[in-house]
Amino acid sequence: MLKRTLVLLGAVLLAGCASNSEQQAIMDLAKARAMAINNKAPYEKIDQYQIMKAQARENIVEITILYGGGGKTPPTRAAKSAALNYCNSAELSPMVSEGVNYNIVIMDMRGRPMVTQPITAEVCSQLAN
Repeated sequence: MLKRTLVLLGAVLLAGCASNSEQQAIMDLAKARAMAINNKAPYEKIDQYQIMKAQARENIVEITILYGGGGKTPPTRAAKSAALNYCNSAELSPMVSEGVNYNIVIMDMRGRPMVTQPITAEVCSQLAN
């Protein structure tokens, strides 16, 4: 009985370690993605939008975009379009499926958040329907 309990305990501990190393790998990938985005800065304006920075928080890459106002595309539509692009990207969609999530935050010129658009596997499946 004791031997059986020790074997089960060992299996549970090993499963926990694998899970932690997987989660750490996902968090490291999110950090690398944020650094890659920041390394390409400064970005050109698209309409009245400009990517300002990216930062990783655990498995989420938060991308801050400044909106200058008066553009052809309203912020809500721009954020949804960006989410669709991320979900359909051959480079990014596998990362989203593996657990690297994105959060697009569009801010006005005073730094106030206007739109927050999460990009997760669940959001991508909803957008596909």
